[in-house]
Amino acid sequence: MRADYVTRPREQIAGVLRAEPRFLSAAEIHRALEQASARVSLSTVYRTLEYLRSKGDVTERLDEAGESTFMLCEPAHHHHHAICRVCGRVDDVSCAALGQIAESLRATLGFELDGHNMEFLGTCRSCR
Repeated sequence: MRADYVTRPREQIAGVLRAEPRFLSAAEIHRALEQASARVSLSTVYRTLEYLRSKGDVTERLDEAGESTFMLCEPAHHHHHAICRVCGRVDDVSCAALGQIAESLRATLGFELDGHNMEFLGTCRSCR
């Protein structure tokens, strides 16, 4: 945890996110905190998640129902996620082929890629 956001509620929320290798909603994080007898309000969870997202330490994703979910992510390197539809487990995926995709877009469409979002959905080894 970086020194610029060390407060007890932020540490507790980051701890919940660290313990789960999947995207969690603010309500799920709040329930986990309540189960651990942490006295953190739901509004504090939302504010903290927004703060961590703005710092680049949390990735936000909309689930199938359109609800925002969050996960701690390694901000030092660009990567994508393989997400299990059964258990929600998330694994980081390096995307070395992106250079080839960008070149193909440039050559065939004249399209200059300046950003992208990609996630892989399926079933993890444990759930198969």
